[in-house]
Amino acid sequence: MKFRITLQATDKHRKLLPLNYQYPLSAWIYKTISEGNHAFAEFLHERGFELGKKKFKLFTFSWLMIPAGSFRIEGDRLRLLDDTMHLDISFLAPEAMQHFVAGLFQQQNFLLGDRVSQVPLQVVSMEALSLPTFRTVMRYRTNSPILVSRFVEGSKTASYLHPDEPMYSNLLIDNLIHKFASALQAGMLASVVDFGKDLQGYELKILSEPKSKMMLIKANTPQQTHIKAYHYDFELHAPESLQRIGYITGFGEKNSLGLGSVEGDEKY
Repeated sequence: MKFRITLQATDKHRKLLPLNYQYPLSAWIYKTISEGNHAFAEFLHERGFELGKKKFKLFTFSWLMIPAGSFRIEGDRLRLLDDTMHLDISFLAPEAMQHFVAGLFQQQNFLLGDRVSQVPLQVVSMEALSLPTFRTVMRYRTNSPILVSRFVEGSKTASYLHPDEPMYSNLLIDNLIHKFASALQAGMLASVVDFGKDLQGYELKILSEPKSKMMLIKANTPQQTHIKAYHYDFELHAPESLQRIGYITGFGEKNSLGLGSVEGDEKY
């Protein structure tokens, strides 16, 4: 299920967000769900969908959709010049939960920001979005950048890959297969699919110049981390089941921090 949330800034004197608002936004999503269903929130945040030693939280959200000309960058801050913005959020969850989840977010009021600046926001509407018809060839554009990484022996940190690097495509598709398998193991999916072992016939085509985005996680804490992800349009050749899992739960890694959210290009 996928929703579009319309947010409105409620204080004209407090319109300065940190550029790295994604982690606080993720915390608000968890908090909102927890207040309505603590067990579900704990599952998403702490346990997730397990596959061996890996855990997948299987939800994602876009970065704030602010109309062009309605914001200004001021150093490490984002100044809102208008009151209204949108946010897409999607979960792999039973359709029966759709109305319940939508109800949790209705009329919510919250502060978004960090220790330096916060913006009071209100949820003014939450609209369920219809999913596209998934095919074996789909085109997408990112609403939040996609992160793909690999660990390098002897390094304490992950290496964040550019979409042009040879391993990028296979790692992204492997990630989709693992997400599908974890959801299947959890009983969230009904059918078993044989994806093959060599990824023959799978293909990721980058359709636009990738634009890197640096993101700061847990700012001003001992756990502060910089990660690099990429915005781009792309075409994916893969089974419909993997197209669906990517669209709903996000492509790439760290989706629950607001990475890998996409919209389908219905023109193709």
